[in-house]
This record gives sequence, C-alpha cells and structure tokens, in this order.
Amino acid sequence: MATKIKIIRSVDYLSISNEGTIEFEESKKNLAALAEPKRPPADYELLLDFRRTQWILSTDEIYSLVQELISAPDSFRDKIALLLLPGVNFDRSYFQELCADNRGVEIRTFTNYEDAVDWFYKG
Repeated sequence: MATKIKIIRSVDYLSISNEGTIEFEESKKNLAALAEPKRPPADYELLLDFRRTQWILSTDEIYSLVQELISAPDSFRDKIALLLLPGVNFDRSYFQELCADNRGVEIRTFTNYEDAVDWFYKG
C-alpha cells in the first residue's frame, strides 16, 4: 500500500494578533481544518513543518497544537512527524514525555525533511 503524506506548514494555520502574539484557539481550529480529510477516515500521514515559526513557539505550545490533531483521530492515519530546526527553542526529550500517553499515535521529531519522509515509508 502506498504511503500518502500531507504536509502542513505552520505559516499556513498560525493566526497572529495585531500585537504580534499567536492566537492559539484560532490556530488550533485552522490546523484542524487543514488536516481534515475530504472523506474520513484519512488515508494519509501528517508532516507538520515548524521550521519557519519554531523560534516563536515553546515546546508546550507545539504540543498543544499537535494535541488538537490527536483529538480528531480521523484527521490522519496513525503517524505525525514534526519538522523542526536543530537547536532552536525545542526540548525533544520533554516533548517525547508529553507524547508518552498518546496510545495508537506515533509522533516523531526530525530536523531533516528526508529523514521524516523516510520514517513514514520504513517505520
């Protein structure tokens, strides 16, 4: 079976107020709308690309956005990859701790696009 990957860039769903702060509730709704399949259940995995906005998001904020997708199980098959810049405002160990209770959903973080895609096909 072929693996389909839906790529969602953070710049496509993050909602920024006039004061320059992220409006998280609006951003979560935007992300859920982008991830929603045309015909549930989804037949694709998700790759969330945070590389252009990661420096303004904390690890907890990134987790909060991912949780929005996990709470809508028809929005992807069973894997979510996060593409992040190396060494920028993200605690990978802490993030994995936060994700530990997400049974049935595999979530991995990557700093390289090719490694993320490879994980979908081999993992």
